[in-house]
Amino acid sequence: MCPLCGRFVSLSRFDPSFFESDIFAVNVRGLGRGKGFAVSETFSVLGERAVTDPIADRCRVILGVIEGMEVLSGDEGAVLRAEVERWKREAQRERLVGEELFAKLVELEERNSLWRGEVSRLRSQLEERAAELALMEEEALRWKGVASELRAEVGGLRFELAEADEEEDEYDEEEMLASEEMQEILDRINASANADFECLSDAVDFLLEEG
Repeated sequence: MCPLCGRFVSLSRFDPSFFESDIFAVNVRGLGRGKGFAVSETFSVLGERAVTDPIADRCRVILGVIEGMEVLSGDEGAVLRAEVERWKREAQRERLVGEELFAKLVELEERNSLWRGEVSRLRSQLEERAAELALMEEEALRWKGVASELRAEVGGLRFELAEADEEEDEYDEEEMLASEEMQEILDRINASANADFECLSDAVDFLLEEG
């Protein structure tokens, strides 16, 4: 006996896979007294809740009996389906949020990669500048040594120049004394010879001629 329609059928002829999936209803017309009825119209009633809901509830009960599952009523099933739909929407929303966060993460990783490249470039420049600075410091130390040597040489030259100035002063003084002595000799010759020689050499030549 079918648990849905209540019909008895032989197992040899029982094959529900060939049954129509649609739900049909018919209109009938009478054939006269004692002659029965005839089908005048056949049509689908899938959109008729008054027909489909009892069938759906009965199917749930049958499935629960066969599979050993708890059977929900129509209202409970509707509530459960609404809850499932709500969780589906929530999962969809969370998935969209996750996709947005993943996109932002990818963007941040790209920015991080760019900043790492920039840091690497700046570090290379810093190392180059440090090497250049080290060379400049080494060159500065070398020039400081040269400057120190030049200062020492200038000091020695100044000392030698001061000594040369002192010697020149002594020479000038001796020359002035000799000039005074020569002038004194010239004056004596002019006085004795009653002459007026301006150069000592002329006076000496005169004395040699007078012999």
